[in-house]
Amino acid sequence: MKRKVVMTRLGRDAFERASEVVRGSDIELHHQPWGDNTLDFVQTTKFDAIVIGFPGPITELRRFVKCVRSPGSASQNAGILLLAEPDHLSAAKTFVGIGVGINRAIATRDLERLFVTVITDLTTVAPRIPLRAPTRVVLHLQQRPLRTFCQTENVSETGMLLRGFGHYPPGTTIEFEINIPGQSDPIRGSATIARTTNVDHERLEGVGARFDNFLGTDRGRLTDYLNQQIH
Repeated sequence: MKRKVVMTRLGRDAFERASEVVRGSDIELHHQPWGDNTLDFVQTTKFDAIVIGFPGPITELRRFVKCVRSPGSASQNAGILLLAEPDHLSAAKTFVGIGVGINRAIATRDLERLFVTVITDLTTVAPRIPLRAPTRVVLHLQQRPLRTFCQTENVSETGMLLRGFGHYPPGTTIEFEINIPGQSDPIRGSATIARTTNVDHERLEGVGARFDNFLGTDRGRLTDYLNQQIH
């Protein structure tokens, strides 16, 4: 199945470069000029990832992402990537993981080197293992840590589904400690919220999060545990 990706607020040059990069892959690329109809198009057409050019008016960007992430939007759970002019990459990265709803940011100069890898990362779901484990979560909102407890519903090598977690938008970063059965030390690391659950379909309220980093050897410990459950 093709991964549907739309690029907007970007010129034809960037789109043509990206089209050449994804040639022969399973990525289906679309170009949508930035304008009055862009938001309606993305909200009514399901995309797996959205690529937005940067810089541009910040108010417009925030409103666009907020509407894309709203309930009922066809692309609510799409990965969102900022493709930034090199001099503006640092500014673009400030919008990643702070509750805005943006997942990644890369520079236009790195399009050929990173584009396929990033899109694949944003749209790939690894096999999940059912696992209900107590989990401690820390969010950093406006420089203040917010600590809470919830429960994993399932876990994979790339992410987890958390039950009973608050309504925080995709793109929010969290720190976690998962208490794996039979292990004295928790699995610790950081993750990015990738989506909110569809309560009607999944019968639970929570979020899906994608792992970013692990502490020490904890990634290997998690992989070993998951492999034991599979075999």
